[in-house]
Amino acid sequence: MASIREMQGRIHTVESIEQMTRALQAVSASQVRTVKELSENTLPYTTLAWQVLTDLKHEAEFFAQHRVFMPPDETAPVFAVFVSADRGLAGSFPMNILKEALQLERKVNRPIQYISVGKKGRDMLQRRNRKIIADFSDISSVTSFHDIKALSTIVTDDFDQGHAGQVYLIFTEYESISHFKPTSRRLLPFADDSLPIDVNTVRKGSCLYEGDPNLIINSLLRRYVRMELFHAITSSKASEYTSRMLAMNDATEKSEELLQSLHLEFNRVRQSGITNDILDIMGGANIKN
Repeated sequence: MASIREMQGRIHTVESIEQMTRALQAVSASQVRTVKELSENTLPYTTLAWQVLTDLKHEAEFFAQHRVFMPPDETAPVFAVFVSADRGLAGSFPMNILKEALQLERKVNRPIQYISVGKKGRDMLQRRNRKIIADFSDISSVTSFHDIKALSTIVTDDFDQGHAGQVYLIFTEYESISHFKPTSRRLLPFADDSLPIDVNTVRKGSCLYEGDPNLIINSLLRRYVRMELFHAITSSKASEYTSRMLAMNDATEKSEELLQSLHLEFNRVRQSGITNDILDIMGGANIKN
């Protein structure tokens, strides 16, 4: 049986862990609200840009002049922007997004070159000997479109120059506090089904555009890619914070249960010590008599 001093040490350790998990839970909860608003606010703009690109795809002058509307180049490498977590203590969140990346590899049946956003994902890819051509882990906590300018420039320039035949986006789509799922979809070349929207509700070929077609499409495409990346990063970050909040809530509850058990054990040890002391005193008194 453990001594009273040992029991006190265990209780103190568990209490310290509980304080930490409560603090992480509170911090994650506040961060979820902030990042969730950023993610939700970008979605209407991303959807609108997608609708304009869908319209442009059905204009012959644009379709014929830009490779973004052409079928994927099967001879060029496949790129993937892999958005993952920066820190641990988020339950199964990092592993779930990695499983989505491995599933995409099986789907395309070709080696994928990764652009990583998030330290955990970068480390997991490195351990599995995947090729990482760029790392943007320092921008995983974005607050504006300007924060991802360099990332979106690499994606669009490499695609325009033919260094990448296809570019995929792997991230976690935040839907609610109890539902967020790993997602992968093709970012480039553009496709009508690149967003989960009913294409029949979008008017096609209904607008007239003036000016240089290449100038219009390049400007719009860069904005669309930047908005998609921003939404993916903020949605993944909201999912990460939510996963960490839920994991810390579970850890706090387990700590409370363990504390109750330790306090009961401590009381039993203390009571046993008091009983032994009383017996020793009574035994000594009997000897004197």
